[in-house]
Amino acid sequence: MQIKKLIIPAAGLGTRFLPITAALPKELAPLGTRAALEVIFQEAVDAGIDQMGLIISPQKEIIKKYCTKELFAPYLPAHQARLTPTLNLLDTVYCSFFYQHTPGGVAHALLQAESFIKPDEWFAVAFPDDIIHTSDLQNMIKYAQQYQACIVALQKVPLEKVCAYGIAAPGSHINSELISIQSFIEKPSPGQAPSQLAIVGRYIMPPVLFDWIRQTPPAKSGEILLPDTISLLIKHGFPVLGYELQKPRFDIGTLPGWQEYIVQNSL
Repeated sequence: MQIKKLIIPAAGLGTRFLPITAALPKELAPLGTRAALEVIFQEAVDAGIDQMGLIISPQKEIIKKYCTKELFAPYLPAHQARLTPTLNLLDTVYCSFFYQHTPGGVAHALLQAESFIKPDEWFAVAFPDDIIHTSDLQNMIKYAQQYQACIVALQKVPLEKVCAYGIAAPGSHINSELISIQSFIEKPSPGQAPSQLAIVGRYIMPPVLFDWIRQTPPAKSGEILLPDTISLLIKHGFPVLGYELQKPRFDIGTLPGWQEYIVQNSL
């Protein structure tokens, strides 16, 4: 099993960063001298992934122009040196684009990129709000290959914050990093949470995921929730393992997390 493709759901409105995101997608927000999306691309490339499937909305066409280097033409050759790291990275990846025309949640977004994945092809998923270390993604790929299992990234969060996450109901530990998963509960109250292990936006997924998304009942919000789909996989006997991140993770979808990433990576 080779993991060579990454799907990035990037069609969201980014309302937590309004009014900035009315003009600039949060995926292109600066993290130091690079766009957030570049940091995710670099993470993937360093883990051996070179094909990116980006799910965008028609209002975020600028992401496509960025990834295809169209935006940079007016600045060349005068600013070649400044742009070289970005241009070199974009030359190492092949980007495909898919459109989510109406908001429907992450699982619905993933369905828009179904044609990107072959029937026998496993793939990674990265939520652009989360930045993790390449070594963690490499470990997730290694465990998916070793166990032929769906791998979900997890991180322990304070009990008072479980209501903001999908939370894993854990089974037995396989090793110090890996744990079997019985189910997921979306945003439980502290009293209902089966653990403090929260889902982080990185997954290694099997190609059957798309079929199970279509079979997942919508939540009360009307959206199909990805944790519900993964719970269906578990219920029907598909192996799903949780990988506890070994390195720091930054939630750049929040202002404190975005600031923390910049501070930690500018030292």
